[in-house]
Amino acid sequence: MKVIDAHTHMFPDPVRENPSGVDEREAVFRLMFAGGGQRMVSPREMLAEMDSAGVETAVLCPFPWMTLPYCMANNDVLLETARSYPGRFLPFAITNPRLGSRAVKEARRCLEAGARGLGELHAQPQGFDLLDREVMGPLVRLAVEYDVPLLIHVNEPVGHAYPGKGPVTPEVIYRFVCEFPEVKIILPHWGGGLPFYEMMPEVARACARVWYDSAASPYLYRPQIYRLAAAAAGGGKILFATDYPLLPYQRTLADARQGLEGDPVEEAVMWRNAARLFGLIPPDQA
Repeated sequence: MKVIDAHTHMFPDPVRENPSGVDEREAVFRLMFAGGGQRMVSPREMLAEMDSAGVETAVLCPFPWMTLPYCMANNDVLLETARSYPGRFLPFAITNPRLGSRAVKEARRCLEAGARGLGELHAQPQGFDLLDREVMGPLVRLAVEYDVPLLIHVNEPVGHAYPGKGPVTPEVIYRFVCEFPEVKIILPHWGGGLPFYEMMPEVARACARVWYDSAASPYLYRPQIYRLAAAAAGGGKILFATDYPLLPYQRTLADARQGLEGDPVEEAVMWRNAARLFGLIPPDQA
């Protein structure tokens, strides 16, 4: 079976080789990476691990940088990596919404160069208010113009703490979805639990253009989350994702296959939903 990984991360070489040298203004990055505890990989390393695991294509996400130079550098690396390995990578682009017209200019530059989405936007480290229409409206309009999704970090409101866990919970993201119903949205990490609220008819209607990815799922949930989230929100809305290289492919794939074993939505979750969302196959192809 094909596999498309809808959420991975890659960094510029200078960041990967010397994370402690990153600008002090990038406080969340330094908290998460400067101590050297989290892994970063080169394109060749990632391709080798994708090939070994049977992953055909991966979405490349930049880090949610605070400052524009780091956004631009990370975007350039992902765009170049996708050009260098056709068919293997789908690059997203990052910008900081609080930078106003400069954020929109950088996002447009990347979309013109082939970016397939914007994100992973993360309100806490980037210092913006997701519910501020003046801040978010320009990026939403740009995403709609180019027909690409926004990938927006969201957290579960309960459970253990971890670096990067922030205040954007299902309640907050639901208000954003209602405020901007016209844009496609991917919510990573199972949307912080929002799929289960789609059992409420009004929530399901509001979330018609929302997809949920499974990034870092083994850190957060038992494997049954795949089957239960698909049942609650619809199997066509779930995207297999890993947050690679945070977790090895062997672990995330085993977790997904255990959770989806024998379920008729397995193929949709593992690749077909992502292929439709990113235009790799026609929307109506079975």
